[in-house]
Amino acid sequence: MPRAAITALVLLVLCAQGIVGQTAQRVDFLRDSIAAKDDRYIRLLTGSTWTLSGPSTARVTDEVLIVFRDVKVRGRTRSMATAYVNGEAFDAEEVSGRYAASSGFLVVVVEARRNGEVLRLADGTLLAVSESGQALTRTWAPSYRALLTANREYLHNLDEGRQAIKVSPLRKAP
Repeated sequence: MPRAAITALVLLVLCAQGIVGQTAQRVDFLRDSIAAKDDRYIRLLTGSTWTLSGPSTARVTDEVLIVFRDVKVRGRTRSMATAYVNGEAFDAEEVSGRYAASSGFLVVVVEARRNGEVLRLADGTLLAVSESGQALTRTWAPSYRALLTANREYLHNLDEGRQAIKVSPLRKAP
């Protein structure tokens, strides 16, 4: 099948899923490593402790991203936390401790171009991937959820649970 036909088919499927055209959602997030783990509880290196909605296959020292976002529930805005670790996603609730959150954007990567050198987000934004990050991005199959830091310098693949890769914005598509 010609490449153009495959691209058209993928875009048709993504449109049907409501992924194409999604705007980046501004969120806060915490990036840390697991210091201790017991069933559904994790304690992070910086000292905060969290309850996860289910058991995780994560190990001590694994990286975890906890994303905080506002959602509407029955007309009320509620803050929710989701922990991403090793490609798994869990609702998370803080039990104790303190943490410093950073800002970023929840995005969807819908296309990889030139063997992972350029990524296209659902809102049309194009990101250039650092040379060291291309070894990872060429193996990631779009579409996938990602976290883009607020300064737009690092991208975390939430579905793969991979480390951040260095990126730089090329342009925002019309």
